[in-house]
Order: sequence, then C-alpha cells, then structure tokens
Amino acid sequence: MKGPVVDNGGMIWLVIGINVGISWGCWRLVGILIRLRRTMVGVTRAIEGADRATHNLLAGAPAAIRLGQTGARALRRHIPGLAQYLTRVRQVLTVALWLHRQLQRFQSQTRGNRPV
Repeated sequence: MKGPVVDNGGMIWLVIGINVGISWGCWRLVGILIRLRRTMVGVTRAIEGADRATHNLLAGAPAAIRLGQTGARALRRHIPGLAQYLTRVRQVLTVALWLHRQLQRFQSQTRGNRPV
C-alpha cells in the first residue's frame, strides 16, 4: 500500500531561496569587512608613519632638554641676584614703554594743531 503523495517541490524552492538570501547577505558582509580591513590598514600605516617621523624628530630631545636644564640651573647658581635683576629690567622697560606712548600721544596732538 502506498501512502499519500506529498509534493515537497514548493518547500524545496523555499529552502533554496532562503539559502541564496543568506549567502547573498554573507557576501555583502564580506565585502564590507574587506573594505573596512583596507581602511584600517591605511589608518595603521599612517599612524605608524607619524609615530616614526615623530620619533625621528624628537630622538635627540631628552639630551637637549637635560642640557638646557643644566644650563638654567648653573645660571641660577652663578647669578644669585638674577630674579631681582630681571624684575628691575622689567620695571625699566615698563617705564620706557610708558614714556614712548606719552611721546607718541604728544606728537599726534602737536601734529593736529599745525597749520596746513
């Protein structure tokens, strides 16, 4: 005795369609991930290049900084009155600047009173 005949042709096409859809989505995702990887490689190379250039530029900086600190320390030690001297120089320059401005103001007032 034979059982009832069931037509599974429609079900098979549904499964094939779902599989094709999943495959298409996965290929799209692969394309996106490949572009992302290329972008990340470019960014990584740019960062490594900047790091290398910065390292090459600043390679001698610690020695120069140390030398400058030593020079400033020695200068402070050898000239004990340096702070007072610099304060006095700043005061003198402030007075000179004030006198210069007053002279400019006076000259602009006297020029305005001259006959043409």
